[in-house]
Amino acid sequence: MNAMELANLYGRNIKNIRQSKNMSQDILSEKAEISPGFLSEIENHKKTGTFDTLAKIAEALEVEPYELLLPETSTVTLDSRKTKQLMKQLRKNIADTMDTIEGFLAIES
Repeated sequence: MNAMELANLYGRNIKNIRQSKNMSQDILSEKAEISPGFLSEIENHKKTGTFDTLAKIAEALEVEPYELLLPETSTVTLDSRKTKQLMKQLRKNIADTMDTIEGFLAIES
């Protein structure tokens, strides 16, 4: 895949993900802290931006940056490492919530 094909794929993916989330260009550009015109140029394969731009757009779309560069026929699956990290964070959040509830109940007694 050459640079032009990659830029086209990148722009299409951004547009497709944005539309699947019922998000306008104005909303996405605001969340990504870029101008609506610049986002339009990216989606229409005229510009690509920097890695910082890619990261901001991915964050605004709530996807991983690499997902913006995947061929449209690819599917994204969670790997076991990422799943384990998520489970660890969930356990910590639940434990913290329980500690907060117990602390609150101790104050009320």
